[in-house]
Amino acid sequence: MTAKWQREKTDLDRRLALKLTLVGASALLVSKGGSALAADGEKKRQPTVTRLLDNERLEVIRMVSAPGDKGAMRERPDRLLYILQGAKVRFHYPGGKTEDAVWKTGDVVYQKADNRQVENIDMRDLEYISVHLK
Repeated sequence: MTAKWQREKTDLDRRLALKLTLVGASALLVSKGGSALAADGEKKRQPTVTRLLDNERLEVIRMVSAPGDKGAMRERPDRLLYILQGAKVRFHYPGGKTEDAVWKTGDVVYQKADNRQVENIDMRDLEYISVHLK
């Protein structure tokens, strides 16, 4: 086995694991009726982060953010996002730089490791599955 072939096989294994994880996490959400609404029908006021899987290679989380909610400023690893409910977002970086983006429902977004804060600047909830590579 050549080193190049081993790297390609590892990359293929990683992609397959991510696809299977996303499918499984999506099925879990559907079976549990994953909703961004509280029991009384009112929107949640705080971002909700639910860990769906955590092992030596991956961490999978579900994030729901109401309009105006901001996550914490922190280091984030390489990750793959599957957008369940799209929204407009604003990224806040150390030093004051900001950047706006639109995440559409059904988008799959790959993001390199970074340090930032995510704010929901839309009028609707933002919901996504994030697969963190370890």
